[in-house]
Amino acid sequence: MNIQDDICEALCGGFDVRRLKIGYAIRSPFTWFTGDNLTIYARIDEGRVRIEDDAASYAELTGAGVDFSTDTRLGILSGLMAEHGVEFDEIAMRFQTRWLSGQEAGAGAARFLAFMHRLQDLVFTTRDRVSNTFREDLFAALSERLGNEAEISLDEAVADGFEDYVVDILVKHRSGKRLAIFTGTSEARALEAIILAKELEINRADNVVPFLIYQETNSKRVSRKTQSRAINSDLQLGTWEGGMNDVLSKVERHAAING
Repeated sequence: MNIQDDICEALCGGFDVRRLKIGYAIRSPFTWFTGDNLTIYARIDEGRVRIEDDAASYAELTGAGVDFSTDTRLGILSGLMAEHGVEFDEIAMRFQTRWLSGQEAGAGAARFLAFMHRLQDLVFTTRDRVSNTFREDLFAALSERLGNEAEISLDEAVADGFEDYVVDILVKHRSGKRLAIFTGTSEARALEAIILAKELEINRADNVVPFLIYQETNSKRVSRKTQSRAINSDLQLGTWEGGMNDVLSKVERHAAING
């Protein structure tokens, strides 16, 4: 077995190069944050080559919540472009390299792919920041509403016997009820909430009420299949956006129920 050949085949075999009128489309085995294969283009002009995106990347990034108007984000973007030799065409709204010679094209394409990977990291940091902000806002609102009636904590196990289930927010009410609240900010958190609800049902842990609270209606962070499973489970559901008081009132009602 030749490990070097196996590695080269696995990497190179994942690329697909297709001829176009402008030059070539290069589909990589790597994934863009939208779920599509990351594809870049080599534009050919009189023997010169320019590597570029499809002119949709900027719009997709801003649509995902990346705000390039802030000094911080703009500084990060400028630094990434300088590091990887990339320019931004404000008319075409396209990321691209300078014109390269044929001998520079391969290295230029590799650098451009590295740039695109670093660029999409901004989406993930934005999502993490938004998720953390939502959780903090929910925790603060619950503390204000129930602070005199309950002990409220972050990242705590539900109860004895359920140590493997660490919820985003745990409300230990003076009524004896425990509210195990998951924020629906990811597929994994939603699935864990569904599993906990089933475990509580099987073990007849009536003093624990599981909640799954989304930040917005029809959250794109959780698949439709999982959202349907959550609806059909014993979870108490809520949506924060546009219904903050309703969510807080629902939590308060379930906290005060004895038995």
